[in-house]
Amino acid sequence: MKTLGEVHHARELEIVEISSNCGRAGRLSALGFLPGRRIRVARVAPLGDPISIEMEGQEISLRRAEADLIAVKEID
Repeated sequence: MKTLGEVHHARELEIVEISSNCGRAGRLSALGFLPGRRIRVARVAPLGDPISIEMEGQEISLRRAEADLIAVKEID
Protein backbone atom coordinates (compact mmCIF):
# COMPACT_ATOMS: atom_id res chain seq x y z
CA MET A 1 0.00 0.00 0.00
CA LYS A 2 1.21 3.51 -0.82
CA THR A 3 0.67 6.86 0.75
CA LEU A 4 -0.80 9.71 -1.25
CA GLY A 5 2.56 11.49 -0.98
CA GLU A 6 4.20 8.70 -2.99
CA VAL A 7 1.82 8.98 -5.97
CA HIS A 8 3.01 11.29 -8.77
CA HIS A 9 0.55 10.61 -11.56
CA ALA A 10 -3.09 11.16 -12.31
CA ARG A 11 -4.46 7.64 -11.75
CA GLU A 12 -7.66 7.20 -9.82
CA LEU A 13 -7.11 6.23 -6.19
CA GLU A 14 -9.21 5.09 -3.27
CA ILE A 15 -8.45 6.22 0.27
CA VAL A 16 -7.84 3.20 2.50
CA GLU A 17 -7.11 4.91 5.80
CA ILE A 18 -5.94 8.12 7.44
CA SER A 19 -3.17 7.86 10.02
CA SER A 20 -4.42 8.85 13.43
CA ASN A 21 -0.92 9.25 14.88
CA CYS A 22 -0.99 13.01 14.58
CA GLY A 23 -3.22 16.00 15.12
CA ARG A 24 -3.93 16.48 11.40
CA ALA A 25 -6.33 13.55 10.95
CA GLY A 26 -9.31 15.68 12.02
CA ARG A 27 -8.41 18.41 9.52
CA LEU A 28 -8.09 15.89 6.70
CA SER A 29 -11.45 14.35 7.60
CA ALA A 30 -13.05 17.81 7.65
CA LEU A 31 -11.70 18.41 4.13
CA GLY A 32 -13.40 15.20 2.97
CA PHE A 33 -10.49 12.78 3.01
CA LEU A 34 -12.34 9.72 4.27
CA PRO A 35 -11.77 5.98 3.74
CA GLY A 36 -13.56 4.74 0.63
CA ARG A 37 -13.53 8.11 -1.14
CA ARG A 38 -12.08 8.21 -4.65
CA ILE A 39 -9.50 10.86 -5.49
CA ARG A 40 -6.96 11.73 -8.18
CA VAL A 41 -3.60 13.49 -8.06
CA ALA A 42 -4.16 16.52 -10.29
CA ARG A 43 -0.73 18.20 -9.99
CA VAL A 44 2.49 18.01 -8.06
CA ALA A 45 4.59 21.15 -7.63
CA PRO A 46 8.05 21.05 -9.27
CA LEU A 47 9.80 20.44 -5.96
CA GLY A 48 7.15 17.95 -4.84
CA ASP A 49 5.28 20.14 -2.38
CA PRO A 50 2.31 20.92 -2.39
CA ILE A 51 0.21 18.25 -4.10
CA SER A 52 -3.14 19.14 -5.70
CA ILE A 53 -5.83 16.51 -5.27
CA GLU A 54 -9.07 16.33 -7.25
CA MET A 55 -11.98 15.05 -5.19
CA GLU A 56 -15.63 15.22 -6.24
CA GLY A 57 -15.11 18.18 -8.57
CA GLN A 58 -12.96 20.14 -6.12
CA GLU A 59 -9.23 20.66 -6.16
CA ILE A 60 -7.53 20.66 -2.77
CA SER A 61 -3.83 21.30 -2.11
CA LEU A 62 -2.05 19.37 0.60
CA ARG A 63 1.45 19.56 1.97
CA ARG A 64 3.46 16.41 1.34
CA ALA A 65 3.57 15.79 5.12
CA GLU A 66 -0.24 15.69 5.12
CA ALA A 67 -0.40 13.52 1.99
CA ASP A 68 1.94 11.03 3.67
CA LEU A 69 -0.74 10.41 6.31
CA ILE A 70 -3.23 9.10 3.73
CA ALA A 71 -2.94 5.45 2.66
CA VAL A 72 -4.32 4.82 -0.83
CA LYS A 73 -4.72 2.04 -3.37
CA GLU A 74 -4.88 2.40 -7.13
CA ILE A 75 -8.16 1.60 -8.84
CA ASP A 76 -7.78 -0.47 -12.01
